[in-house]
Amino acid sequence: MVRYALAGDMLGELSRSWWVVVVRGVAAVLFGLVALFWPGVTTVALAFVFGAFALVDGIVLAFAAFRAASGTRLPLVIQSVLGILLGAAALIWPMVAVVALVFVIGAWAVVTGVAEIVTAVRLRAHLTSEWLLIFAGALSVIFGLLLWLWPGLGAMAMVAVVGVYAIVFGIALVIAGFRLRGAADAVASSGEDETESAGSETVEARHAADTEGGDLLDGFYAEGDDRDVNAFDDGYSDGYRDGYEGDPSPAGATDASVYGDEDGASRVGKHRAPKGSPEDTDPR
Repeated sequence: MVRYALAGDMLGELSRSWWVVVVRGVAAVLFGLVALFWPGVTTVALAFVFGAFALVDGIVLAFAAFRAASGTRLPLVIQSVLGILLGAAALIWPMVAVVALVFVIGAWAVVTGVAEIVTAVRLRAHLTSEWLLIFAGALSVIFGLLLWLWPGLGAMAMVAVVGVYAIVFGIALVIAGFRLRGAADAVASSGEDETESAGSETVEARHAADTEGGDLLDGFYAEGDDRDVNAFDDGYSDGYRDGYEGDPSPAGATDASVYGDEDGASRVGKHRAPKGSPEDTDPR
């Protein structure tokens, strides 16, 4: 149950930050295009381009992690810290990045891919397009492992491999981002439907109560049953046309003794002014 709730929270966070996934995908595609179609690109230039891409990717992920809930923040924090550190290192020390470029890009790809796969697995019950995130993550892991297993690739071969990977990875992220946007719209519309349904149920309940019963005591008395009439009921029904004077009659008193009523009917507890002319009750 807790894992289900956390997955729902993660889906909500990713759905609200769908544009973050799209921005990461666009940046990856641009990086891949530069790597493939920049004529005479050198490894130093590629290190600069990768540093800029990793830095932008890390900053965007840091913003998403800042807005995310505590239960969904850890994968985003790991990716953002790694991207910012590697990007800054590649921009500040490009020659060092050239020497370790294969290992640096491989490490970044493996960590990013694992994070994407973990996110997709946690959202598989809530998202129909989780396979896109799994595909992007698996592609990153395979790419990183290939760079580690064959570090002796030539410069041009490595540039081509990096460029193709970045383009495919970026396209998958862009598609996944727009799918998340659709999931956000669906979540918002379902929330509005639930609110409207709850409001209609409340209105129906009130309407049923209005059509079934009379005053506030209907819930305690069945229809047709007699109930005691108190002084308030009697006075209210008569509109207090005779006015109100004094306290309720004492127990055992009759109208004959209190009100001067000839019929002697017991009116214990009724707040009614004594009978007589207005002159008799006039305080003047």
